Amino acid sequence: MVQVSFSGGRSSAMMARIMLDNYDRDELIFMFANTGKEMPETLDFVNECDVRWGLNTVWIEYCPENKFKVVDYETASRDGRPFEALIKKKKYLPNKVTRFCTSDLKVIPMQRYLKSIGVESYYSALGIRYDEQLRYRRLKRAKQDVFTYLFPLVHFRVTRTDVLKFWHAQGFDLKINSALSNCDFCMMKGMAKKLAQAKLMPERVQWWIDMEQLIGARFNTEYAMRDLLELSKQPELFNDKNEPEISCFCGD
Repeated sequence: MVQVSFSGGRSSAMMARIMLDNYDRDELIFMFANTGKEMPETLDFVNECDVRWGLNTVWIEYCPENKFKVVDYETASRDGRPFEALIKKKKYLPNKVTRFCTSDLKVIPMQRYLKSIGVESYYSALGIRYDEQLRYRRLKRAKQDVFTYLFPLVHFRVTRTDVLKFWHAQGFDLKINSALSNCDFCMMKGMAKKLAQAKLMPERVQWWIDMEQLIGARFNTEYAMRDLLELSKQPELFNDKNEPEISCFCGD
């Protein structure tokens, strides 16, 4: 069994197509783990790929009572509820060092779902590209108890340029600029990107502000999200805010 982790980005969607074209369909299960903080366009894109390609994607969300629940395009959270429930349970915020949002909102719920349908061991295909060698080597070294990572885009030597060419040739695409990525204000994004995004969609920063106030802590030690929102209203002040970005499991 191969579990295909469809993050909702262009790279992972291309990977889904490659898997569909090169593997036995009966051996594949496509899965999307929704945190509730993905961009709305991400959910639209996952659904469109699913409908056009017949992926039969399983939509999963974390819930504190049963550890996971199955949702769909219509019922998936769009207001951060799964993420908020996890934060309230843990009583602290994820950060660049302790990224429990990746494990607890994505990896573990998908693993628990597979176990619930009798899948005890499996391969997990990730949309890491050939030109993401640092991410690839780091994940390849990671030891997992019940699954083994597969890297189809690395195997087929797919780069970011190949991904863009692929989507240019399709009749549809993810309606998000590739610079913004899926999770709206993920703490792994660089400050400059978050400032630019806050300027475009200030209303989406409020959830992050609320979570910081709830816990009395910050997602990023360097600044509070409320300060970031205020700074985004003064573009002349953040030209030098080039905090480096760190990639995470969520992918492109």
